Amino acid sequence: MNCAIDGELLFDNSPQLATIEEQKVETAPKKDEPYLTFPDYNWSTRDAWKCVGTLFLFGFILFGFNRLFFSFFPNFWRSGFGYFSESVLHYAVELFVAAYFARTETLKTFWKGFSLDIKPSEYVWYGLLLALIIRFFGHFLVAHGWGKGVYNYDLDSFRSTIGFERYFFLLPLLILAPICEEMIYRGFLYKAFRGSYSIAISMILIVAWTANTHWRYYSHSWIAALDLSALTIVQCYLREKSASLWDCILCHFAFNASLFFIPALPR
Repeated sequence: MNCAIDGELLFDNSPQLATIEEQKVETAPKKDEPYLTFPDYNWSTRDAWKCVGTLFLFGFILFGFNRLFFSFFPNFWRSGFGYFSESVLHYAVELFVAAYFARTETLKTFWKGFSLDIKPSEYVWYGLLLALIIRFFGHFLVAHGWGKGVYNYDLDSFRSTIGFERYFFLLPLLILAPICEEMIYRGFLYKAFRGSYSIAISMILIVAWTANTHWRYYSHSWIAALDLSALTIVQCYLREKSASLWDCILCHFAFNASLFFIPALPR
């Protein structure tokens, strides 16, 4: 339109709404859009279930590999270094699977994504205390004949082996299990389940996964099942309250290390 005073052409400065066709083009996903990784990518329950399924698959593969390896090298398998090597392979595969579904493609993002870059919080003291209470309460039940104890291969092999080799049996119990299992269980799976599920459901799922990975304890003794389930709930609570995964790791370490301070009982 033209100005009524000087007759010059006037331009329309009002905002123009895009047509439906233009909006579809703007919002449509681009084929060359970059692959999202952590922290831009948010974990979901779908990632957790995929991780669990893949861990099941690799578990069967590793079981077959261990059986085959044992048949050819039985002496190496029974040695402390052989047991430690098998544990390293086992946890390395599981950590790789968890890191893959967490989309942490560098060591820095892995360290941050699994909450290893934060110092332990004040909640760690509650975790340590509860871990020891759970351990000694279970021992009290076994000592009074209310249930059976369980056989711990790591500790028994350490006590029956002579020389420096014996310490290789302790490394999975005191170092690998607390760090690696907490990275997988609480560092990724629990956080991924919490993306859609409530605290109670997420805890139940992690307890179920713990029962699967520690079935030889769960199937042998109801006291061991109770202890491990209670410890799992405590660790999930720590993960819920604390931003640091080190709380869970130290709690797990205290629970395992407390085996040295209780007398052996008939199984």
